[in-house]
Amino acid sequence: MGKQRFFAVAVVGVALSAFGLVLTRTTGLAQSGSDDKPSARASSKENGDGKSNEQLSQPKLIEHSYPLAGDQERGKSLRLLQQLTVDLLAIDNIYKEAHWNLSGPLYLQLHEYYDQQATFYHKQADDFAERVLHLGYSVDGRYATIARTTTIPEFPAGYLTDNVSLRLLVDRVTVLQKEIYKGIRETEQSDPPTSNRLQDLAFGVDKNLWQLRIHLQEPGGLGANLPWSSQQGHARVKK
Repeated sequence: MGKQRFFAVAVVGVALSAFGLVLTRTTGLAQSGSDDKPSARASSKENGDGKSNEQLSQPKLIEHSYPLAGDQERGKSLRLLQQLTVDLLAIDNIYKEAHWNLSGPLYLQLHEYYDQQATFYHKQADDFAERVLHLGYSVDGRYATIARTTTIPEFPAGYLTDNVSLRLLVDRVTVLQKEIYKGIRETEQSDPPTSNRLQDLAFGVDKNLWQLRIHLQEPGGLGANLPWSSQQGHARVKK
């Protein structure tokens, strides 16, 4: 009987010791979590202040994995890529407007073509926005930022005939084309991957402009009425 009492007391003692250990660890974790919350909130506040192209501090190992030589060269590419992303999104929106509000005898083929081009420019905007992330910065593609900073002229509201929409699009895509070629030159030495990617984009934009221009050529003509001839510095072709 005495042995049974001793065994029972020992079991109760072990159980109480285990309970005390669990309680101590739980209390410690709760205090630790409480201590961490203010810093987490502060970090969240710092990272959520709405700044465009913010740069998060990173451990050295991660920081060294960023492309290019340093912050100066990355910053140069950042400014170019931020502007290009905004302008690509503006062109995407313009093509959608032209797609929706088109009228005239070329409606069927241009309606579909404009939608395809909107998809193309939206995909390009996504690709170049991600390049900003490659460089260690955030990208700002908010509607307010697009409206405030785009270099692409505004597109008129309401219905547009096929001929008018073609000319308006040639003018606006040409603005983007010039920006792309300038970016190729500026990043050729400092950021070759971005420069190469811009060259791919230039090929697509040049093709887009050719397809727009050719709709404006009169059957049997030699291109004298094409809107690009004077803009590009070429002499008009005489019939």
